Amino acid sequence: MMIRSKAARAASWRSIHLPCSNTGVCYAHQQCRTALVSNRRPSVAHQHHGNHTTQMMGVDIKWFSTSTSSNKQTLATPSFQNLVDTLKSQNQTCTIIESSCGGLISSSLMSIPGSSRVYFGGTVAYNTKKSGPLLCGDKGLHGRLMEISTGVVTQANSNIDLPSTLSDEAKQYIQSKVQWTRETAVSYCQHMNTDFAIAEGGATGPTFRPEGLQHGFAVLAVAGRKKGEDDVEVLAQKVVLSRHADREMNMRLFADAAAKLCGEAMHVANPSQSLGMESTTNETETTTLFGNLHATTSFQFDRSSHLRDDESTMMEFYQHSGAMHVIVRGTSEVLFSTETQLALPTLQDISSDSAYTTMLDTFQTSRDELLAKRTFLGRLGIDKTPLFALYLPESVDTNISQCYFANTRTRAPMLTPAHNELALTATAYINWKKTHQFCCACGSPMEYIHGGTCAKCTNPNGAYHLHWPRQDPSIIVLVTNPSSSHALLARSPRHPFYLYTALAGFVEAGETMEAAVTREVHEEAGVRVDGTSIDYVASQSWPFPRSCMIGFHAKSHLEGHHNGLSPIHIDPKELVDAQWFEKEVVYQAARSTDEFGAVMERQVVEEQLSKMKKDGGNEWKGKLLVPPKGVLARTLMDRWLESD
Repeated sequence: MMIRSKAARAASWRSIHLPCSNTGVCYAHQQCRTALVSNRRPSVAHQHHGNHTTQMMGVDIKWFSTSTSSNKQTLATPSFQNLVDTLKSQNQTCTIIESSCGGLISSSLMSIPGSSRVYFGGTVAYNTKKSGPLLCGDKGLHGRLMEISTGVVTQANSNIDLPSTLSDEAKQYIQSKVQWTRETAVSYCQHMNTDFAIAEGGATGPTFRPEGLQHGFAVLAVAGRKKGEDDVEVLAQKVVLSRHADREMNMRLFADAAAKLCGEAMHVANPSQSLGMESTTNETETTTLFGNLHATTSFQFDRSSHLRDDESTMMEFYQHSGAMHVIVRGTSEVLFSTETQLALPTLQDISSDSAYTTMLDTFQTSRDELLAKRTFLGRLGIDKTPLFALYLPESVDTNISQCYFANTRTRAPMLTPAHNELALTATAYINWKKTHQFCCACGSPMEYIHGGTCAKCTNPNGAYHLHWPRQDPSIIVLVTNPSSSHALLARSPRHPFYLYTALAGFVEAGETMEAAVTREVHEEAGVRVDGTSIDYVASQSWPFPRSCMIGFHAKSHLEGHHNGLSPIHIDPKELVDAQWFEKEVVYQAARSTDEFGAVMERQVVEEQLSKMKKDGGNEWKGKLLVPPKGVLARTLMDRWLESD
């Protein structure tokens, strides 16, 4: 008998889909995605994909195979692995109160082996009005949260720079969550007597209460105690703005952002644990997911170019005992403290810590000479701490506790966006100095001035030349077919077997970016691009050796299509393979990539495949990996996956 009531039909969708489908949605079609999360039936035109169809209660239901690890939606993301590892290493604990993430933050943390040492429990308070008994029995907290939610109290000024496109009602709603998370984070940290408390509140979609709010958002706050202090305070807070209203994707993204923010708060509580400057006390930052690679606004990296030619100021910076350093070994490695953080030792550390002094004294160049040749990168944080790049020869090894050198090209994308920028900036200057030791105009040796950011030739005739670092423009483009159901991805000889990425190439002299997009795609893959479809997306420094990648999205030309896809003819000198991949396949590949880690290293991929076979008894059944987050090619893919 068909159940016709709306409530029963909605309940059936939830009970059938959410527990049983690991993917939950088909990302090849926006309408199906919307239908699933809003309990509506997809149209007939969108019932042709997926592995098989069944019918329940008069509704055609599309199921996706979940028998292979390539379709596995993992809870144990790298963000939570890093958080648990860091908490365990410091013998610290946390608790969690979440709202729109529905327990995903807690379950993700609990999925990491050993998490019982750092996490004792948490709360999901989805409805403030009815969640009073869940709030540690704190009636005062419940009363304050009700006043915040109903607008009885005026929201504290949180200095959030929200998009002007949001309505006043939407902005007020987000502001209320800022105060809501601050109150709950502090209260839970006190009640649970943990080192840290994570609080999350927001809206994931697909429908929203405030008028003018169309995309998901989450406000995150982490409370704790600073080293040597007894009072609990908010250590870090962030507003995360999504570009879509997909509930499942937003929950995952907001949960990972919470894990990362807790790690940043740990550094605020005890700066000696890590010298990163990702967040500052009681600041709120606004981040747009899948947007600009450097959308975090509270991270303050000031390049201070106006101070470089001030000799007295530069002298003060070079002698500043608290000056921080990005240490570069050779031209391709930087010093890490964790997978997501650089080691940024101070001048005092380098001068007095035996591990650093030993490292600097293992080769012929004196320590003083190395320090004199440092390159000024800028200033960090609200204290405007000087930051330098310190070059070390490739032969140097390190015995610094919990620190290690790693390849910048393949590992920097795993860093937080702020530390990624520092690593790339330092690498760019070091590479420039190594390749510009003589004047290209007269051949005279170079000397470096303005904090090492400018090269001056030592022409004996006095007619000296000045040289500055440069970036060579390169395009990278995600090409899709006209209907946007498939993307053209390619594999180069240097990539691991499964790794495919967007097409890229240098912009030639006298050539526009758009012309370079059209030329490169046709030369490398034999596909013609519709010139009117080329859209700029974002850019990223890529100092390997000195590129600036300019990212585009484009569509293939209708002419010559077969079944909606242009034929591919690769240039074997450039590529090993190129294929059209369906949107759902790319989505699953993105999930697999996040589980694998640094997939741009062949060894990492091989080790992960071997580990999966050993742990699960089955080989990985996927056929595609894509670049990790933090790489512009992945940003292009993620934006496409979000699109209708």
